[in-house]
Amino acid sequence: MKFIPPLEIASKIMTLIEESDKELILVSPYVELSNWNKMKKCIDRAIKRGVKIIFVARKNAKQNLSFLKQSGIKLILVNDLHAKLYINDSYGIVTSQNIVYYSDINSIDIAYRTINSEQRLELIDFINNYVLNNRLEVDVKKSIKILDINSTYKKVKLTSNQLEELSVFFNRKYNKIKFVTTDSYIFSKYLISFADVIINGSYTIKTHKKRNENINEFIDEIKTFDLNLKNQFEVKLDSEHNRFYYIDFYPKENFQIEGLIKDFCLITEAVVNSKYANRTEKSASAIIIHG
Repeated sequence: MKFIPPLEIASKIMTLIEESDKELILVSPYVELSNWNKMKKCIDRAIKRGVKIIFVARKNAKQNLSFLKQSGIKLILVNDLHAKLYINDSYGIVTSQNIVYYSDINSIDIAYRTINSEQRLELIDFINNYVLNNRLEVDVKKSIKILDINSTYKKVKLTSNQLEELSVFFNRKYNKIKFVTTDSYIFSKYLISFADVIINGSYTIKTHKKRNENINEFIDEIKTFDLNLKNQFEVKLDSEHNRFYYIDFYPKENFQIEGLIKDFCLITEAVVNSKYANRTEKSASAIIIHG
């Protein structure tokens, strides 16, 4: 989780609403929007974009919820609700702040933002299990399809300009990591703890077979990735090589380079923060320490 300074909490909640694409879950026991036009406009814009909005408020409280009783918002009232959290397609915010204008200008609140998909899913599970008693139907975007080992796929080829744009992004994003850029791909030995990465029209993870005998555990974990990807991806494990496994993330043909760059970044973060990567990294550290 990443700390949000008190004076930035309201703006971060509004940014979360603005960045919603398909779904938005707002849990605020107390609501007061009559004088908070900026917040109302954020919610209105989300409605116009077709975002599915679930708003959970406190049932046994005297408050004006008329703004929330409109088309595009599913209002759910829960007795004795005290939790406050806000979730979009990509991340969530846990805070002590209600969606109340008075709180924004007067209260001292605390907030944290999730930093990976696993933390976001934990918040959804909390809402479902403890707040709504399993009544919440969340649209988890499944953008990754695991291909059968015998499946065929179409390879996407990037232009030299697109590859250069991709190279500039990764060198800026991960400026402490060494990348090698050629005419046809970007390569790094250090981006992921247990593998080399090759990026061109696909995102390829190359890893030693001897060091990763349980690679199918990682494939199973990929199936659980909850990523707000712009493109649909097909993933295939190639185990025919004598020494290496190749795990290839192939985007579908119709893509925009900006969306693909963001997708490759999200895939990187998911892999780096995966249970498999962390477990492998600890094992490697142990080997180094003990010689």
